[in-house]
Amino acid sequence: ANTHVRVEIVNATRTRGLARRATRVLRDRGFDVVTYTTSSVTQDSTVVLDRSNHLQWARLVGQALGGARVEARPDTSRYVDVTVVLGTSWRPPPQPFSP
Repeated sequence: ANTHVRVEIVNATRTRGLARRATRVLRDRGFDVVTYTTSSVTQDSTVVLDRSNHLQWARLVGQALGGARVEARPDTSRYVDVTVVLGTSWRPPPQPFSP
């Protein structure tokens, strides 16, 4: 509560728009997604990287995404608290139908 966890999302899949979908999911749950990009390298599993020595924040992000492996990789040069690297196994929740 009262903490803005800054998140960056990296789409490491060939699925276009997946980082944008993850951004919506995390913003709906109160996280501050400040940037999202696409990686040139693909990977299978989603990994949440703790960048600011707040492992609990990274765990919360992982839970919000439906469960993801969390690793501590501090990097203060990124100006974010958590980096999410989306893998091909991540499935976004279904979007509500809006005509």
